[in-house]
Amino acid sequence: GKYIVCFDPLDGSSNIDCLVSIGTIFAIYKKTTNNEPCERDALQPGRNLVAAGYALYGSATMMVISTGQGVNCFMLDPAIGEFILVNRDVKIKKRGKIYSLNEGYAKHFEPSVTEYLQKKKFPQDGSEPYGARYVGSMVADVHRTLMYGGIFLYPGNAKSPKGKLRLLYESNPMAFIMEQAGGMATTGLENILDIQPQSIHQRAPTVLGSPEDVLEYISICKKHAKQ
Repeated sequence: GKYIVCFDPLDGSSNIDCLVSIGTIFAIYKKTTNNEPCERDALQPGRNLVAAGYALYGSATMMVISTGQGVNCFMLDPAIGEFILVNRDVKIKKRGKIYSLNEGYAKHFEPSVTEYLQKKKFPQDGSEPYGARYVGSMVADVHRTLMYGGIFLYPGNAKSPKGKLRLLYESNPMAFIMEQAGGMATTGLENILDIQPQSIHQRAPTVLGSPEDVLEYISICKKHAKQ
């Protein structure tokens, strides 16, 4: 074969028993060697992706995919057993009104994350506070962010400096989708798609969503990095 596929077969599996939305995430790279597939073929930065996407199993079944020419959404029509194109060339809002992360880890947050959340909850410029939404299935949270705008965060913290999300089959494909839709994806200091993976199950702090929201987060991270 010419391609390597990295995928998370059932993202959000801890939510299965309570019937919350779950999904599948995939990333497709072109092979870099001419021999049998090997680990080196998969250890490529997200910039090399030829396609990526996810399937969301919720109130409907939807496939969201990009081959580097924008993002398209296909919904399963059970009556005919086919996926129908329902959203063509999806674009995320420049700025949203929702932030999404697990605040149960607040005790262990880095100061930059704490400061960003404070700005969202208690804005000093007279704007309305952001709403908080967190499902706990990455596919569901990222899809809502793509549709409604805003920011999804799974940053590193004192207990897990690299966060919990896996670069190759969670962060990279979602970052690819976001950038193709006009959004951004970052660790706070580095673009997700620019990271050179060192191992298959490598983790990466991941923040993605509307470009203005992500840029605001990056500016706070850079400020704290200088201190």
